Amino acid sequence: MPHTNDLTSDVILAIQNPYMSQIVNGTENYEFRKYCLKPSVKRIWFYRTAPHSALTHICEILPARTRNPGDTPLEDNGSGNAEFNNRHKDWDGYDFAYKIVSVYELREPISLTAMIGEYGFKAAPRGLVYLPQSVAKRVAWREQNIVIGKEKARDVGVWGRGRGRGRGRFGRARYLDTEAGNY
Repeated sequence: MPHTNDLTSDVILAIQNPYMSQIVNGTENYEFRKYCLKPSVKRIWFYRTAPHSALTHICEILPARTRNPGDTPLEDNGSGNAEFNNRHKDWDGYDFAYKIVSVYELREPISLTAMIGEYGFKAAPRGLVYLPQSVAKRVAWREQNIVIGKEKARDVGVWGRGRGRGRGRFGRARYLDTEAGNY
């Protein structure tokens, strides 16, 4: 449950470098979870694990897509999408897919040291953590460097088909919101 000083539109999730790279280069265009994020969640701030150990990117997401009988399958144009649609054994339980609609890179990544010393974190984020107001007040997400967005996707031809990945994918977490957030 979020503290009263946390935003419910933004969450922090930890991510390993190879998976963040797939998001940044456009080969991964959905994030897959075993649980449904609250409908209020619109953005995911990614905490990149060691050796980076910093908040480095923000992604806007759409509401969850599911793979229940009768659901429309995901487009087969991103890493993991076909496996999700086909219920690959490595994707067992990952029943929620969040489309990544934009990717922003923080102009100044927030190190773990700063997260603890300046923003009140006790340790590195592991599971889902709601974004503290203290971060939102000092980091205007819309003013960060856009890496992928509607205009960027058209300009540089991103969101192509990526390479698949194996079981190692599930040792991390990540995500973010589009309409809220004039900080």
